[in-house]
Amino acid sequence: MGDEGVSEAVQQLGRRLSRLLAVICFGALLVFAGVGFVKQQQAAHRLTAEVAQRQQALDSARHEQQTLTAELVALNDAVRYAQYSVLVGRHTLLLARPNETLFVVNWTSQDGRPASEITTDWKALLHAAGIPTP
Repeated sequence: MGDEGVSEAVQQLGRRLSRLLAVICFGALLVFAGVGFVKQQQAAHRLTAEVAQRQQALDSARHEQQTLTAELVALNDAVRYAQYSVLVGRHTLLLARPNETLFVVNWTSQDGRPASEITTDWKALLHAAGIPTP
């Protein structure tokens, strides 16, 4: 086994090393691609969640806009505005009509709470006046 056998062994070793190097490079490429894919999936998930959150905020703002528009339309009606102004005048400002006497009564509830702790249900009063509430 002379120089010819040694050169053949070196060539065979070179081929094995090049195959090993190719397998290692291919494995590193697969790992790199996998890590990149996972990062992209995480970024896409994060952006999707942010879009959903902003869409919910937009929907909430649109709903509030519709409610306020309906309330504005209701208050532009002369009859409903008169009812609303009377409601606010009587219950908030404690105003009375001419020739009416205003009595302030200190009510207590059945459980003994003073009137200062009893709150006015404004939504029910506005509903009774036909004015939409949020």
